[in-house]
Amino acid sequence: MLAAAANPSAADHAELSQMCTEKVSAFWESMFAMSTQVVRSQQEYARMATLQWWRLWTTPWWLRALRPATQAMASLPRAAGLIAGPTRRQHQRAIAKVVDAGLTPIHKRATANARRLARTKKH
Repeated sequence: MLAAAANPSAADHAELSQMCTEKVSAFWESMFAMSTQVVRSQQEYARMATLQWWRLWTTPWWLRALRPATQAMASLPRAAGLIAGPTRRQHQRAIAKVVDAGLTPIHKRATANARRLARTKKH
């Protein structure tokens, strides 16, 4: 584009049009991949919470607490608050996966463009 500057040829116009189309397409692919990865992470968090709830309600009270049964049953609603959320490491992994999913389509297009432009310059 810079070389063509004031007097772009038809090939320059075609290249610019193709480049713009590819950038917009890569952006939307990136957004879709990132949103898909966010949903996957949320599903994993929900699965972990469900398993913890399931363990809470299916584990016998005498294995859950070393207190009398009446105290254990009385504290059962409070035990629900003890269900652990995602750890910092799990958050970091989820964020890294979202970023990676977002950059993959952009990287794929950028490397394909570099290869294509390298071939055109040789001819």
